[in-house]
Amino acid sequence: MAGSPSIGSAGRVYRRIVPQPVRAVASSRVPPRVRRKVKRGLVRTLNRREARLHGRALRLVRKSDLVASERRTRTPDGRVGHVHSGLTAELARRLDHDLVTAALDAAGIAWFAVPALDDRRICLAVEQQDKGQVRRVLRALLEEHTGYVVSVSPSSDDTRMIPGSHLRAWKNYGKAKVVRITWLRTEPTENLWVGEEQGIEIEFWTVNNTLSYERLVGPRPNRVQRVVSRDAVGIEIGFDRLSGYCDIDGDKEPTVTLEQFDIPRLEEIAFPVDAVLLWEHPGPWGEELLRASLRSIHQYAPWTDVVHVVATAPVPDWLGGDEGRLSVVSAGAGADAHLQHVPEIAEHFILMRPGALLGRPVRPFDYFTPNGVTRPRRGRWTAEESLAPWTASAYSATGCAVTQVFAPGPQPYTCGVLNRLASTEAAAGPAVDGQTAPTLPGTHPGDGLVHHVAYASGLADPSGETTVVLHAALPGIGQPLRRLLVRRDTQHLQFFGLGSDEALGTGGSEAVISFLHRYFPVASPFEHGNSEDPDNHT
Repeated sequence: MAGSPSIGSAGRVYRRIVPQPVRAVASSRVPPRVRRKVKRGLVRTLNRREARLHGRALRLVRKSDLVASERRTRTPDGRVGHVHSGLTAELARRLDHDLVTAALDAAGIAWFAVPALDDRRICLAVEQQDKGQVRRVLRALLEEHTGYVVSVSPSSDDTRMIPGSHLRAWKNYGKAKVVRITWLRTEPTENLWVGEEQGIEIEFWTVNNTLSYERLVGPRPNRVQRVVSRDAVGIEIGFDRLSGYCDIDGDKEPTVTLEQFDIPRLEEIAFPVDAVLLWEHPGPWGEELLRASLRSIHQYAPWTDVVHVVATAPVPDWLGGDEGRLSVVSAGAGADAHLQHVPEIAEHFILMRPGALLGRPVRPFDYFTPNGVTRPRRGRWTAEESLAPWTASAYSATGCAVTQVFAPGPQPYTCGVLNRLASTEAAAGPAVDGQTAPTLPGTHPGDGLVHHVAYASGLADPSGETTVVLHAALPGIGQPLRRLLVRRDTQHLQFFGLGSDEALGTGGSEAVISFLHRYFPVASPFEHGNSEDPDNHT
């Protein structure tokens, strides 16, 4: 199998250097034994040449300052993974980018970043004429830092299980217009895996000489334009300008693109977005919910500006650190109705009540439109919801009937809507404590009232993103928890009932806490004084 690519290459070389009439005569007059001998000689020559060029590329890669993982391991499906302490999706994205660009730079291959249509991945462009050299340097890189390669255009993932250092992994490379390089990364407990949906895509741009100046033409559409001048000026650009999932760069290293691509995305959010977490339940299970919420923000929403913990109970000793991004505010009961008065809070923020979590990477656009309108999550409409007391308050405040309810979990808020609601003097009414209630509560009155006022004022555009809601007392809760842990395909999670007698008595609360430890194994920078403190990692 290892020689099959060379045999195919030898056949192509043979057809290229021997004209068709000569091949036709040779096939009838030259003995098959002689023809086979010629082709075997071509195979040996190509193998020696490929080995020499691969060795040269490997030496260039090894001279580069590549970031090595702490150790290697095996993924659940048997592939090679890399272990990194404190791993996040953002860190994995930057590691992938730095590895590929360092290898291309070492080989002297020009590249630039492209604002791709898919926000999950960073895309780099190289010229088609460098395609052979790109393959050699990437294969050398994947030998030094084991990863995988697949063809994106045309789509073919039959090589996803073959390490990219093997020649077989590149069998689709000749026809590929776009390839994807991926590394599978995990943290020391190996509960969180990152990489399958990320990776670096490399596009091969062709040179067009039909006009008086040379142009580069991309192999597929992107967010800005498909044709650029070949002598365009390169500029530095932050990762957040290429992907909505990325952190606002600040002092982090930018990447390089062409000046024609320095155009805001249609869904780009230019204003800061804060996160507000309500802390209401002192005790072990309450602290675990708070810890998980902080970790979910750190892991899946690195673009949040400041995290405000609004506490109606004494805060845990371990909460602290990262003073530039963490604000702890003591408040009384009903503080969620007056969040616009939290010191230095941004106009736009995401409210996370106890048990609300992010389950996978999210963007600011998932919660707000570029003009500042909120995108609250709709819930399931039922007869009980239509008769809830908050619906009457919402009608009296706006004069509009309530026609939709809102799901638990992270929800977008604006201070402007809270101020508008305060001017109506409408009250949401008492809310059921979802963590001690024996059954699932309905729409939180505060969420329902705020989002209805915003919708009636043209300041909200409700969406239908699914939120998984579970009560800790659910019989057989272990099965849905295992499914969530394996799939990790849910954007929003909401847990209720961890403090209910039913959950505490049946072990449901312990099952949820164990799940949270495995789903969010990486400590956030807001935790200190415990064994998982990120500052304690060596």
